[in-house]
Amino acid sequence: MAVVVVALLACKKKEESSTSGSTSSAASGDSIGVPECDEYLTKYEACLKEKVPAVARPALEDAMKKTRETYKNLAANPTTKAGLPASCKQALDATKTAMSSYGCTW
Repeated sequence: MAVVVVALLACKKKEESSTSGSTSSAASGDSIGVPECDEYLTKYEACLKEKVPAVARPALEDAMKKTRETYKNLAANPTTKAGLPASCKQALDATKTAMSSYGCTW
């Protein structure tokens, strides 16, 4: 599912290339600096660590790392940062539904 989120985000990036936002990179550590993205990643990672079976975890964790890198890059670009709150909210909603099969709730 995270791969789908990254693909959706890539499409969204093209749509949002004409919008502008403030410039800033990730706030600190693994933080993206966009509250909606930080919330999404925190909840998804907690679900992965606590609920997803070990056999399924590596692929999902790898996809999550790539998603985090993508979000950081988008947040660092003033042209794409403005669209991140909506994209991350959409990702959170989609992942919430998809991960419910593992017993994750948020």
